[in-house]
Amino acid sequence: MKGSYIMEFLPTSYVEEYVAQHSNPLNELGEFVYSRTYSRWLEDKGRREYWHETAKRAIEYNMALEYKHLKKIGYSTDLESMRKEAKELFESIYNTKQFPSGRTLWLGNANEKVNENFALGNFNCSFLSIEKWEDLGELFYLLLVGTGVGFKSRKKMAQKMDPIRTNTSLLHSEYRPVPVEERLEHTQTVKMENGYAKIYVGDSKEGWVESLTQYLDLLIKKENEDIHTVKISYNSVRPEGERLKTFGGTASGPAPLKEMFEGINKVLKNEIDPYLDPIEIDDKGYGKVRPVHILDIGNLIGANVVVGGVRRTAEIFLFDADDHESMFAKYGINGIWTEEQLEHHKNIGNLLEKAKIKPRWFDNLKAVGDRREGLDHRRMSNNSIAFEKKPSRDFLHLVFEMMQLEGEPGFFNMEEARRRRPNAEGVNPCGEIILDSKGVCNLTTINVKAFVQENEDGTYRLDLDNLKRAQELSARIGLRMTLTPLEIDSWNDIQQRDRLIGTSVTGWKDALALVNATEEDEVKWMNILRDASRNAADEYAKALRVNAPLLATTVKPEGTLSQVAGGVSPGVHMSHSPYYIRRIRITATDPLVKVAKELGWKIHAEIGTANIYDQNELAKEHVIAQARTVVIDFPIASGSKRTKEDTTVDEQFDTYFRFQKEYVEHNASNTIDVKPGEWAQAEKRVWDGWDKFVGVSFLSHDGGTYTLAPYEACTEKEYEQLKSSMKPFDTTLLHQFERNETNADLDNMEACSSGVCPIR
Repeated sequence: MKGSYIMEFLPTSYVEEYVAQHSNPLNELGEFVYSRTYSRWLEDKGRREYWHETAKRAIEYNMALEYKHLKKIGYSTDLESMRKEAKELFESIYNTKQFPSGRTLWLGNANEKVNENFALGNFNCSFLSIEKWEDLGELFYLLLVGTGVGFKSRKKMAQKMDPIRTNTSLLHSEYRPVPVEERLEHTQTVKMENGYAKIYVGDSKEGWVESLTQYLDLLIKKENEDIHTVKISYNSVRPEGERLKTFGGTASGPAPLKEMFEGINKVLKNEIDPYLDPIEIDDKGYGKVRPVHILDIGNLIGANVVVGGVRRTAEIFLFDADDHESMFAKYGINGIWTEEQLEHHKNIGNLLEKAKIKPRWFDNLKAVGDRREGLDHRRMSNNSIAFEKKPSRDFLHLVFEMMQLEGEPGFFNMEEARRRRPNAEGVNPCGEIILDSKGVCNLTTINVKAFVQENEDGTYRLDLDNLKRAQELSARIGLRMTLTPLEIDSWNDIQQRDRLIGTSVTGWKDALALVNATEEDEVKWMNILRDASRNAADEYAKALRVNAPLLATTVKPEGTLSQVAGGVSPGVHMSHSPYYIRRIRITATDPLVKVAKELGWKIHAEIGTANIYDQNELAKEHVIAQARTVVIDFPIASGSKRTKEDTTVDEQFDTYFRFQKEYVEHNASNTIDVKPGEWAQAEKRVWDGWDKFVGVSFLSHDGGTYTLAPYEACTEKEYEQLKSSMKPFDTTLLHQFERNETNADLDNMEACSSGVCPIR
């Protein structure tokens, strides 16, 4: 059924008429973030998409999945009904009342090749257990198509993997790029009689993955024992900066790929982290890796995924509670920069001495400024303990002490995850989706604040009927995404078995504040939305003749889409304050920066730019002109009556556990903002609530004291002044400044839509 994806479920005449009759719903922040993140370049029109065009494209991609599925199984299709639903969806999405996944907003109907060959790129979330060397190739592929990946290596898993030779030499041919017509698409390996093998890397996603798997095969398979030297040619890899036509963006050239292979070679030879025990080898050079080696290799793969010079990787690594090598893999790589941090480090050392698990390198960090060098690739993943049972109170305390200093390790309660689904193996990078190995999920969102309506007396009410309908549509969007065949058979099998969806909410706290909702109201609405999602999914699954989703409801971080919706409170989190400045960072060369300057928006040079603190206006202009990254201020009126400053850790945990009980079938992504005096209480809440706890993130509260913070509270007067000084976003200016697609791609994305967690 080639071409079925481009059926017109939304007539252009209808869309144009609707847009003409309804003003642009995006405010300055929403328009800016949308243009930077989801608006694709239209070659035939010489410009980026408008918001209504993106909505139309994504909806038609999604609706066509049902049409294609019903045709495939021999069922009749009710096109009139499908077009009616498409219109209903368009009006809701256009007005930012709900959203498909950010991945689908970017990739849905992007082009025929993406539609047919790279379906996995539409999925926010994935997870796999690394049980075979081939699994690392699948990890690489998922990251290349933009999917966030959770991966796990337990000690028993690593022990069962084939032994790998650590005594081969690795060489690289001089890079001499060949003409386009001579490039290999797929990787080829040639074995020579003198013990050499040469890998010719193919110029495609598949080719890059093949280069990794073929390299590993040379080190694993018995028939390759005579190979003592591997040489890699990158001549078919397109040069840095060349346009990537299928997904958008610009090529990274061969350098990151070369760094990946060099890094893997060093991991196997114990040259990455000299304090690790070396891999034990036999007389032929074969050795068994440990989970920390899988972590290093997975991170090196992630560090290789680069678009437009920017890393595009979201990873989380899960490991055993007694795997201290993995637990301390990132410890100290950020360095110790204050006397307070040094004292905290010493306190952790005392706890480790008591537990008899202190790493032998630990006391090398003994002064302010000390850090562990050469391990920056380990920043690619958030690392979390997968607890199979409740830890001791002493061990949980140690973990919390480490988190205060380092932010990690995180942790998940796999017992509670398995109460929610018995075959739970792990989670996605943001932790809200509970997955089996080789499972994926596509997440959808309703913006609850958009359903708050004003009464005649100036009070507010929640339009519950239309909110419930939006949730039903959200479930249907998600279930349709499970109809697309995935390009890797083993992943497709799990997808068709589980049919996971993730109906999320955003703008929740803002909506509650506006309508003065009680806790009883909140629980009632959670239950209504939970049941609406589950019932709609079950009913729709019957109509489609597929399995009902194993799990349906979740809450994701909602970083980027909350900004597109105008700056509503993200996910279950509180807005920063009633009035605040939201700051967005962007590459200084992006045409959107020129638009912002032309419109008189407030722009700053990023911290670190020379002479940034010069107060002279002319000097400021010069500093901004020299900056590589600029920061733009957007005023937000949230409707919130509270601030993060006066929200306690107990209140945040109450919200998490309420969502876990009353709404969520997966998990609720929640970043608990912990003030200095609240860490003991945070630890107590986890300990006391362990049996209902899956996992959250913890963030040390900074008090908003640093310059150009992403969020900064302001007064209503300051909000009004900044708002009145901003001219509305003008797309015609963008068209004037933009010459090509260079910036209309993934280069400036900062959320899960690009494989980067928006809340950390």
